[in-house]
Amino acid sequence: MLTIADFSRKIIYDLNKTFPKASLQGKYVVVESDPNSVSIPVSSIYREYQEIKDYGKTLTSYIRIISDILNQYKFKIDYTNVYPMLKSRMFGKGEKDLDFYREEAFADLDTLYVTDAGEVFRFVLKTDDVNFDMVKKAAWENLNKMRNPLVKLDKVLEIYTLKFTTDYNSTLLLSTALQNQICKKIGRDYLFAIPSATTLIVGKLCHEYIKIIESLIMIDNDPNKVSDKVYRCKNGIFDIIDERY
Repeated sequence: MLTIADFSRKIIYDLNKTFPKASLQGKYVVVESDPNSVSIPVSSIYREYQEIKDYGKTLTSYIRIISDILNQYKFKIDYTNVYPMLKSRMFGKGEKDLDFYREEAFADLDTLYVTDAGEVFRFVLKTDDVNFDMVKKAAWENLNKMRNPLVKLDKVLEIYTLKFTTDYNSTLLLSTALQNQICKKIGRDYLFAIPSATTLIVGKLCHEYIKIIESLIMIDNDPNKVSDKVYRCKNGIFDIIDERY
């Protein structure tokens, strides 16, 4: 069985035979075909390969999935499955700017928008023929319908994470329901980190907790990274923590 590093190189090589603009962007396989673009976590494809233990079938399956998305004559958003997603401001930029539709969220993070088709996220592009106001309205409404309780990581420490793992845990920070939870448990002045899409860490404002949260960021094993920073929320304003506070 291939290691994930060898698998990543091989899948890009083979996908390029069908899709000339297939590339590895961080932890994502990205396939471009104007005006569409598809991003799939390498970890998702590799997990399927591990389960069926057949590289050829895995490749064929994802060629079909990618083709189904790219061959749409006109991209149509399913408004029941569109969500906001926090990403690094550098995500999707560089030599191959993928032209994602994005807005500044706070500090060094942007909000992007995705349609969720299970294992595949299709990022909304600036070039899509859609009503962006409707996309944003539906995305935030869908996010605010999600519920995920904050639970303590430790009985003693005032540090919390979300009970259930989802691809939107980092973005749930911005939901009304989660902000209400944080306010009840900690208050309006707190520390937080979003090391990856599936991980949100929230803690009481305390110097000692900064180092603990930094350690938790380092051991987070989700490959879909968001940020390695510790942030502070002060009365609804988010920014990178100034340790001299």
